[in-house]
Parts: sequence; structure tokens; C-alpha cells
Amino acid sequence: MNNKLIFRLIGSSMQKNKHIRIPFFLVGVFTLMVFYMISTLAYGDGLIRDGAELFYGAGYIQLILGIGSAVIAVVSTILILYANIFIMKDRRREIGLYGILGLPRKSIVKLLTYEALLNVLICLGGGLLLGTFLNKLMLLTLYKLVGQAPVMGFFFSKSAFVLTIALGLGVYLVCLIYNMLSIRLSKPVELLRSNQMGEKEPKVKWFTVISGLISVGAGYFLALNCKSTIDSIGILFMAIMLVIVGTYELFTAGTIAILKAIKNNQKSYYQTKNFVGVANLMYRMKHNAAGLASICVLSSGVILLISCVAALVALGKQNIDMMCPSDVMVRYHATDENVSQQVSDAVAGYSDITVTDYQTLPFWSTVWMHTDDMAAGEFEYLNEEKKYDYNCWIPVYIVTEEMYNQHAKEELHVNTGEVYVFDTKKKHYEELRCGDQNYAVKGTLDRNAIRSVTDTTMTLFDMLYVLVPDEEAAQAMLSADPVLEDADANQVCYVTSFNVDGKLTDAQLQEINGSLAFLGEDGDVKLKQEITDFFMSLYGGALFVGVFMAIIFLVATVLIIYYKQMSEGFEDHHRYQILKKVGLTETEVRSSINRQVMILFFLPLVVAAVHISVASHIIRLFMQVIVYVEPWTFRFAIAGSIAVFAMVYCLVYKVTSGQYYKIVDAAEHVA
Repeated sequence: MNNKLIFRLIGSSMQKNKHIRIPFFLVGVFTLMVFYMISTLAYGDGLIRDGAELFYGAGYIQLILGIGSAVIAVVSTILILYANIFIMKDRRREIGLYGILGLPRKSIVKLLTYEALLNVLICLGGGLLLGTFLNKLMLLTLYKLVGQAPVMGFFFSKSAFVLTIALGLGVYLVCLIYNMLSIRLSKPVELLRSNQMGEKEPKVKWFTVISGLISVGAGYFLALNCKSTIDSIGILFMAIMLVIVGTYELFTAGTIAILKAIKNNQKSYYQTKNFVGVANLMYRMKHNAAGLASICVLSSGVILLISCVAALVALGKQNIDMMCPSDVMVRYHATDENVSQQVSDAVAGYSDITVTDYQTLPFWSTVWMHTDDMAAGEFEYLNEEKKYDYNCWIPVYIVTEEMYNQHAKEELHVNTGEVYVFDTKKKHYEELRCGDQNYAVKGTLDRNAIRSVTDTTMTLFDMLYVLVPDEEAAQAMLSADPVLEDADANQVCYVTSFNVDGKLTDAQLQEINGSLAFLGEDGDVKLKQEITDFFMSLYGGALFVGVFMAIIFLVATVLIIYYKQMSEGFEDHHRYQILKKVGLTETEVRSSINRQVMILFFLPLVVAAVHISVASHIIRLFMQVIVYVEPWTFRFAIAGSIAVFAMVYCLVYKVTSGQYYKIVDAAEHVA
């Protein structure tokens, strides 16, 4: 067979099936373009050049982009393979007809190979070409997000170029191998009659149903019962995998079990709308369960990414203010006030830096233990046995009336044996007990008044703030701790804070850090300007990758929905005709099909919303590894993300369902 005829057959096939080929090409071009763009930033010199960061925090962004490019590569591969499987399923009759007409298998293999080369040229070439033109725009967008001045020049990464070519060639080679195997393992007559094969009613796979319930139940249990950020680090991904596995099992087997149970209820089943709907849904679920589960998982991923990005944006300033309430924060330990005087002298020596709101405040800190079997307000001193059991750690910060009342809107006063407390988990205490010491709790502290004493390196743990009358009471509370040495019990933590006028230059930043270097390991200097730059870089990188990941997941979701609707449209015209022949009116037939389509379409969205709602607790805890996440803000972000995604989902339904009904009606007229 000559090449001219093969190319004519390829062109004719693409023309007749452009409604499924065009989305396939668009998805291939888009996914490879996004991978190339992200990889250019991750492995090029747009962020780090000659081993040096082009701006503060660029290294962290490059790390995030590297992880993001790997995830996008995996998702892109799955997406292209899924689209190829659908196209090949649709082409089986066409290729079977070629075989019946005498086209040898070698020629069919040659045809498939040419098609694969055409796919590579269009998708890989288009992705690289568009990515090259859009790389500069993407880089400028990233610089805008992180608040950095743009860097001039054109950016090209040889590594990203090679990786994109390797990804494209690898994916389409796998597609070609799958297509060849699917043809070689079937006879032409079987291919021609592939969509007319009789089907048996699906059976309930009880082992899969039980396994799915256990997997989802275990994932939910882990997510809901995670108590700390430390726990969430190891539990989150385990819970996610359990829920994903359980979702696929329940969609493929659980839905069949529910439909079988409805069928066995004869009183309900033998009604016109249920009799037709349940029977058809069984066969629909048999074919589409895996696709629906994929839509559910991808929808969960989109909602999760949008929620996390929204929470990061909303809480960015709050985190910066919590870490550094003043422009400069200096924390240090000392047994006398001489060190505080040295810090004051160093600050007074600045030549061209205007200092305002200077103050030094004392507080004390230690670590107690609290386990699940202890009552609220009951603690123990940290001992050697539990020294490395971080799950029970409770950092304790002790402040005096004088220190607290300088920042509080409402002054508080306590007597000996009385305390005010604030627990970051917002627990209510009637009394406070640790060792042999007992204190009556009079009320709750205002967190804003004590945020300057928080050690941000301890934010992985739940923290307890305690207000005592004076320094003597604070030292008495610590002196009873057998782990602390006498010197440590009397050691005071100081926080010196002050503001500056205007933005500091690099030389001024170095001057502040250099003047306080004498504190050594006992001191910690935080400059709000540097922290802001770091967080802008971190948030900008996370936002940048998060948006691209959300778009990729959304495109994957839309593509699967589109192909699922198309597939069902071609299959349902047979059912449509059969239902009319057995006596149902066109109104009853359309009503039945509408209900089935609605159930299948919106089931993944409902399940995804449930998954994310249950997971919100552990996701929030996991995010606190990086930033503080206020619970109500995160819940609002989750609810808003579900609402926004639901609107997009409904829009996709409106568009794809129109195409579905168009195919069903067209098939009817042809039939």
C-alpha cells in the first residue's frame, strides 16, 4: 500500500472525527506547553544565574517549580493516554472495516505509526513553539507575584527543551504501542462489531465494596483524628492514597451494589422512571465508573489547590505580622540586664537609620507535656522518656502583667496563685496544674497582645501562654521544673523591638545584622523587610505553581467529562431507540436519560465536595508546617473554592450535555 493512500485515509479519518481529534490535539499542545514553561523556570537561569539568586528567595521558588514540573509531567502523561484510549475505542470499527476490505495488518501498523508521528509533530511542536513565545510573559508574571523588578533578556533552557521532547516522544510512543497491541490482539470482524457485542448485567463485587468502604473510612478517620501538625506530616499522604483507592473501588463496585439493592426492592423498582433508569444506570456505571472516579479525584485536586492558594493569599500579611510585629525583632536569652543595655547601645549607634517605638520586654519559656489521657489544664514537666516525643510537646510562654498590659487593649491583673492563659487550640481551662503547682485560671488572654513573644521556630506545636503577676512568680513557676537547671530557671528571654522609617537598603540591613552579631547563638534577629521578601517569594512560587496545577487538573477534568459525554452519546442512541420501541413516549425517554445524565455528571462533584470537607482539618494542619493557617479563614476558602468550582462544573455540564443530546438526536435520525 502506497503512502499516498495511507495519508488520504488519515486525513479522511481526522476530518470525519474532528470533534474528538481537535480536543486531543489541543490537550497535547497545552500540557506540553505548560510543562515546557514550568521546566524552563525550574532548570533555566531565569531565577538562579551562575549559582547566585537573582532575587531573595529565588532558590525556594525554583525548588517548588521543580516539584511542580514533575507533577505536571505525570498528570500530562495520564491525560494524553486517557484521550488516546478514547480515540482508539472510537476508531475500532473504522480499523476493522479496513481489515474486512483487505488492508493488511502491516499497512494498518504503518497507518498508526504515521498518525503517531503526526500527533508528535502537532502537539510537541505546538507546545514548544507556544511555550517559547510565552516563557517571557510567564517569567514577568512570576516577578510581579513575588514583587521583584523584571530581569531583561530572553530565557532559554536546554534542559527544559530536552525534557519536553523526551516527555512528548515517550508519551506518544506509549500511545502507539497501545494502539498496535489493541489491533493485533483482535480480529477485523470483532473490531467492526465492537460496539454491538452483547453485555451481561454487572455483578456486585462485594470484596471490592467492602475494601472501598474500609479504605475511605480509614482515610476519613485519619484525617478527622489528626491532632497536630507533627502528625499531619506523616498521615496526610497516607489518608489521600486510602481515599483515592477507596473512591475508585466504591465507584466501580459500590454504585452497582446500590443499584442492585434498588432493583431488589420490587415496590420501588417496578415504576416506569425507576425501572428504566436503574437498568440503564447499571450498564452506564459498568462502562464509566473509572472515568467518574477520575473526575472525582481530579475535582478534589482542583478544589484543594484553589483553597490552598486562596488561604495563602489571604493569610500572607497575617503570617508576616505574627512572625515580626515590628520592623525589627531581636530575641535573646540572658541572666541579667547587661545584655539588654548592649543591644540598646548598638541600636543607638545607627547613623542613618531612624528608630522609633523602641522597647525591651522580658518573658520566660519552657516546654511541658500533655498527653491524650490527661485532663484539660493538666500538664507534666518534660522528662527524658518523652524528650523526643514531639506529639506531646507544649511550648509554654510566661509573661508578666507589666509586659502584657503594654500591648493589651484591656489591662489584666492577677494575684499570687492566679493566672490568665491562652491556648492556641482554644481549650478552656478552669485550673492549670503542672507537677505540684496549681493555679486558678481567671480567663483568656488576647493573643495579639502576646504575639511578640512567640518563637516562630516552635509553631509546629500547640502553644500555651500564661500570665503571672510578676517576675518572681514567673521564676517560681520555672524553678519547680526538675529538668531546668537553676541558671536556666532564672534565665530571662528578652524581646527588643523597634520600627524604622522607610525601606531599608541592603547596606542598612547588613548594618543591623552586623551590630547585633555579638548575641551569637543566644540571639535571633528578624527583619520584617527580609521576612516579607521571603514570604513574597514563597507565596509567589506556591501561587504560581498552584494556579498552573489547578488549570492542568481542570483541563483534565473537562477533557474526561467531554469524552465521557461523547462516548455515552454514541452508545445511548441504541438505548434511545430500544426504549421507544418498547412503548415509552419520547417525553418519558428524555426524562429518563436526563435523570441518568444528571446523576452521573454531578455524583463526582458531590463526592469531591465531601472529600475536601472531611480533609480540610488535616490539610490545614499540614499547611502550618510553612505558615499559620487560621481555621475560619481556611474553611471559608474551602467553601468558596467548592462554590467557584461548582459553577465552572455546571458550565461544563451545559456545554457538554448540549453536545451529548446533539449526538443522540443525530444518531436517532441516522438509525
